[in-house]
Amino acid sequence: MEPMQQARKLEKYRRKIGFAQAVANVSNKIWAFIDEVFEVTIIYDMVKQLTLRLFHTETQVELILTLVYAKCDAIERMELWDSLYVMAKGMTIPWLDGGDFNDSIHTWWNGREEEYCIFKRLDKCLANMKVQQIFPGLEVKHDLFKDVVRENCHTDFSVNPYIIFNYKLKKLKKALTTWSKATYGDIFQKIVSLEEVFMVHEAQFEANPTQLNRERLQKVQAELIRYLALEEEFWKQKLGMAWFKDGDRNTKFFHAQVNGRRKRLQVKKIQNSLRNWIEEDEEMAEEVVKLFKEQFSETVLPTAFGIIDHVPSMVYMEQNTDLIRQPTKEEVKQVVFGLNRESARGSDGLTGSFYHS
Repeated sequence: MEPMQQARKLEKYRRKIGFAQAVANVSNKIWAFIDEVFEVTIIYDMVKQLTLRLFHTETQVELILTLVYAKCDAIERMELWDSLYVMAKGMTIPWLDGGDFNDSIHTWWNGREEEYCIFKRLDKCLANMKVQQIFPGLEVKHDLFKDVVRENCHTDFSVNPYIIFNYKLKKLKKALTTWSKATYGDIFQKIVSLEEVFMVHEAQFEANPTQLNRERLQKVQAELIRYLALEEEFWKQKLGMAWFKDGDRNTKFFHAQVNGRRKRLQVKKIQNSLRNWIEEDEEMAEEVVKLFKEQFSETVLPTAFGIIDHVPSMVYMEQNTDLIRQPTKEEVKQVVFGLNRESARGSDGLTGSFYHS
């Protein structure tokens, strides 16, 4: 964290927030509070970065953590980039690198202009492949989500397992919809409101930079970032395509992809039985219903089935027995965990990530 406090207060804050260990870098621009379960070794203590080796005494996992507070000037940042480059070349263990890089690449813009424009330098967190291997599903989820799932997956009757499963899904979907509205509300309207509140607090802080105004501004900023992440997750699931492994938030891109897919799936006109083009929605609906009624209706019931004798048997009895048997739990588990975590939601409204968890 960026303390904006005197170094002598480090120990006071450590005790106050309940951590076992605390470290500050040489310029006192970076403070790190660490749990007692970690053994800490300082590798680099520099003006612009603090690099620690963390060893988890319970899981025996080792991690390199680099905390950054870069200079605003590009030339002065060169020393930082050089030191990170040297570390990266010989890095063979999990490495997490995060903080305030103070460059235009990591600047967030709300997409508005003039007096409604907001530019904010974002903190970034980068990880090598070793970290991703240790935490393959590194995600932030709501703490109460699984509790809601458990509460709505109980039944008080015994019937066919497929009927029970379908019943549970319907019950759960309804409960999750209610829970989501109560927990998150309308995320899009919330973002618009938070952006307006943020601009008010930012103006207040610029006019009167007190500690109270700073805390208010940071609180609103944190809430805005949280809802922006929710918006990104919404469009990510809506689109159902694999998420980029790197790059910044691409909400607008995925929004455009969803809209493009909807346009491609739209039926603008069809031909009726007389080969005439029709474009009105009601007429198209009537024509589709008429077509399928004719296809699945018979005026004369067949009485001779001799043609079936000429249809070759492509499935042997053993194969047929295997096809109609109930799948084992291991087979079901293999199929479920073979789902793409980022897949589009099915008819049940749930993604592959839900079933994995």
